[in-house]
Amino acid sequence: MLLIKQSYFAFIFLPLQSKNIFMLNKKLLITFSLIFIFSLNALAVKWQSVGTGEKYTLSDLVANSGGTVTFNGSNYLINDTIEIKKTDTLSIEINTQILFAPNTYLWINGGVIYVNPSTSVKFTAQDTLVGFLGIRLDSSNHSYLKNVVFEFAVSFKLSDSSPTFENCVFQKNNIGTSTSFGNGAISLFRANPLIKNCSFLNNRRAAIQGGANISNAPKIYNSLFEGNNTMNQNVPQINLGATSTGGTDTVKIIDCNIINAGGIQCGGIGFLAIGEVYAVITGNTITNNRYGITLNGGNNIHSLINYNNISNNNIQNNPALGGSGIAFSGGSASSVGQFSIVARNIISNNLWGITIQNRSKPNIGNLNNVDTLDNGNNHFINNTNTSTPGIDLYNNTVDSIDAQNNYWNTDEANIIESKVFHYVDNASLGFVNFVPFLTSANLPVILKNFDAVLKRNDVLLTWQTSSEINTSHFNIQKSYNGTEFTTIGTLLAKGNSNQLVNYYYTDKINTANNKHFYRLEMVDKDGTKTYSKTRLINNSLKASIQLYPNPATDYVIVVSTNAKKIQVLDISGKAVINIDVTNNHNIVNLKSLTAGNYILAVTNNDGEVVTEKLIKK
Repeated sequence: MLLIKQSYFAFIFLPLQSKNIFMLNKKLLITFSLIFIFSLNALAVKWQSVGTGEKYTLSDLVANSGGTVTFNGSNYLINDTIEIKKTDTLSIEINTQILFAPNTYLWINGGVIYVNPSTSVKFTAQDTLVGFLGIRLDSSNHSYLKNVVFEFAVSFKLSDSSPTFENCVFQKNNIGTSTSFGNGAISLFRANPLIKNCSFLNNRRAAIQGGANISNAPKIYNSLFEGNNTMNQNVPQINLGATSTGGTDTVKIIDCNIINAGGIQCGGIGFLAIGEVYAVITGNTITNNRYGITLNGGNNIHSLINYNNISNNNIQNNPALGGSGIAFSGGSASSVGQFSIVARNIISNNLWGITIQNRSKPNIGNLNNVDTLDNGNNHFINNTNTSTPGIDLYNNTVDSIDAQNNYWNTDEANIIESKVFHYVDNASLGFVNFVPFLTSANLPVILKNFDAVLKRNDVLLTWQTSSEINTSHFNIQKSYNGTEFTTIGTLLAKGNSNQLVNYYYTDKINTANNKHFYRLEMVDKDGTKTYSKTRLINNSLKASIQLYPNPATDYVIVVSTNAKKIQVLDISGKAVINIDVTNNHNIVNLKSLTAGNYILAVTNNDGEVVTEKLIKK
């Protein structure tokens, strides 16, 4: 149903309850809804910045806003709505609290908000029972918020914006019943934020919300989602739709914890798209939700779901209404088969392991091609419910499904057959090919992540395992050409574990060699070997910086390698000097700058940026 009312569009998708004509005595019904409401007009603004490239602090707002912003001796009070216009910057670098009156908000309309306190800045309500509208960013791609607590608002609303959030907390938002300002703690409209090391706690609706037919591609790393959707609506904690057309951008949800949903109707991650989806969901822990992950669509869906721990998603405890670790649905006769790969996940103690409906046809393991990304290696353990016990994979479609090279918590083919519902159970359904399968004798280690980071002349290698069975050791291997590897070190493995285990190794590199390839050789006690992905450190492409003098007065000499552009940025991130360069030795004139702290940034030909602090006397 598309509902158009006055000045906003509301895209409301109500639960679908389809009858399963393919089942005999087993009934499966999975419902999913996505509700997205986005206001297109601004409420009345009391005070506006000048829009001439000015930088404001909170004290500047107090001095210039005519009482719209005040200071009571301890906290700043926002008494009416304010607007930071295009080219202007609001900079907050002090530890403070900012209290908003009811029905007010901060509008960054083409400008920039830069928040970087040493400890925290809290955006909260003057009356926490009534709340406030929130913060709205329009056409703001360079905003940066760090160490922020955002609470008791309707929403943090992003429109055509790509800000960065780092070490922020979003809690107890979505105050009231109106969703015209936003329908999630963060509401997205053509927005691609970077979200790192943040926490979303006990918000009344979804933590992150995007429209079904509106392309949004957030990048979410190492963040916590817990207790969201306390209103117990039929939405997941992360609720998204379309991401981009033609793969121009990709949602990334990596190394996050999506746990302990705030209501029994709340799932973990959901995509219900009118449009295309490109998504990478990897390295996450998704547990204690109504369901783990759901993707609805046919060949408009492109997703990689790997290295996740998806467990105990059963809090509603009704197999007719959900409880899947991963649920695939959608598609049609003209749109058969998602481009979805499911690999190297642990899927345990859900009501269902994986459920497949309509014509979605995911790839759960295929050994019949040269690609190793889709080689299965999923672990299915103790997924069960009262109506259809012990089903790890339910293929409720006419399509055949590849599910090779997975571990089903048994070494017996006939027991695996009892865990898979498909053609054998109902001749109108498609066949699931689960042979060959992994046994306890050849069960590989589950590697959650493997990263390589260059720190001066050292490469720090870090990796995590989420499961180890009879694992002996890790050989750290290196190559200068990407094909011929030698072992440069060995670390003993934990051996047997179903918990996260962290490993570290440092390699001192020879700077005469530009390219350094790394991989892990994982060796079991019986001698079986498996290999990680290869990581590349390309030292030749790294833009290095040497500055002198620093502090500087009238000029600074910049010695760099492989540099394309030199910029001097003020503390808001605004470029005050731009120089295109072709030499390794450049003189930058600083006479136009006032005294203070700046960032000098060198960009290389591949777009990599390296920065150093610059002090102008």
